Amino acid sequence: METLKLSTLILTVSPDLYELLKEEELDSEVILHTDIRLINRKDLNEIIEQTIQHHHKKPYH
Repeated sequence: METLKLSTLILTVSPDLYELLKEEELDSEVILHTDIRLINRKDLNEIIEQTIQHHHKKPYH
């Protein structure tokens, strides 16, 4: 198990996605239950999706 910033994970797996995320998302800590070298693009997309949902603020109505 390993804890690292989402930015590190993105730069390792798929650097082209880096500029698509907000700074607060990139600074998020993620916990990997596997070696970072085993993370593929699909896995990364799921992690990014969860991070965006976590930081999403619902508008007030």
